[in-house]
Amino acid sequence: MQIRSFEVQNYKGFRDHQVVELAPLTLLYGHNSSGKSALLRLLPWIAESMSDTRPGPMLDGHVGKGAMWSDIAHVNSPRQAVEVSISWTSGAKAGWAFRGGVLPGSCELKSIHIERPDAIWSFEDDGDSQWRGLITGVAGLLPIPDDPLWVFQRELLKSLKLNVQWLQGIRAGVPRVEKAQATAPAALSPAGEGVARFLYQWEKQPRSAAEMAALDFVRKFFRELGFELIPTDVAPGFFRLDIAPLGSAASINLVDTGEGLTQVLAPLVALARAAFGIGPQVVCLEQPELHLHTDAQRILAGAICHAASAGAQIVIETHSEVLLASTQLAIAGAERKIAAEDVALYWVERRPDMTSVARRVPLNGQGRVGGSWPVDAFDDLLQLKGELLQAQRSNK
Repeated sequence: MQIRSFEVQNYKGFRDHQVVELAPLTLLYGHNSSGKSALLRLLPWIAESMSDTRPGPMLDGHVGKGAMWSDIAHVNSPRQAVEVSISWTSGAKAGWAFRGGVLPGSCELKSIHIERPDAIWSFEDDGDSQWRGLITGVAGLLPIPDDPLWVFQRELLKSLKLNVQWLQGIRAGVPRVEKAQATAPAALSPAGEGVARFLYQWEKQPRSAAEMAALDFVRKFFRELGFELIPTDVAPGFFRLDIAPLGSAASINLVDTGEGLTQVLAPLVALARAAFGIGPQVVCLEQPELHLHTDAQRILAGAICHAASAGAQIVIETHSEVLLASTQLAIAGAERKIAAEDVALYWVERRPDMTSVARRVPLNGQGRVGGSWPVDAFDDLLQLKGELLQAQRSNK
């Protein structure tokens, strides 16, 4: 079940009500500190808060990183509630309001609103954690299902659970030598630790056709770059990841190739797990192209479009012009790797009054962007080259 959209108000830079419609592939662009990361991390934050047994929201987890109320609410509206809602393609919708807590800097759940096509439920905490007697309490962000009112709604609550794979912008390096385990990890951490173990298990002991397809998905990226990715046993219980030029027996440790090919491993594995149903379907990626040359970014864009077309729901924040142009080509090219309606493109902007807004930019069947895309979005390089040319002429 995919997410149709999410809404925020008074959340970080987004003081005013903001609706973000999601597609199988959603791309967030904008200048630094415009609010792209805040939007991208919203779904992982809500998912993390849902998974906690304490009444939400969760601020001391991977996403919250020890945030305080002042880090969540808009700087000019600290007394206003932070409002968040998520709509699914099934017709279900869940919304929450958060407020500053009793302790300085703390944040607590103020209200819950749940909808489905045949019913609506709203609950509010008046400050005494009693929820006005309608429910006995909450776990994470949802009513405790042991309450008699909610026993018959267990399936509804399960359908509202979010399972999101978030990968932060700076990811962990791949160890030179990794310890093998009996099975692949249960989850991929936000920093991508242990990513090599997925590839090793998929190569040595695949448990399903889906795992073999996931391994081939990752390897295809390297093959298009001219390399073979090889998990290699080095001692009993230990392995390393090697790469070798196609058709060559000579290989080197992946660690010795530089950061680009190691940083991209976690995004590729996350995409493969989502595309083939062995990991979270929703994947939120921060700068997946980090350290990659333009040719590798183009190949990565193809892998992203492939995963989105295969059933993954991907949200990406990036500054890469190559990723955008490659996605446009995937829409307009002869192979038609992804449909225009399956891509949502946003420009996120910080205004002079310290409020952020995300504007959806139309994409047509030829991959052309609409008029709401800033004309100067990627003109810095052209301007720099113009200044260089002028300087070279004047120094003759």
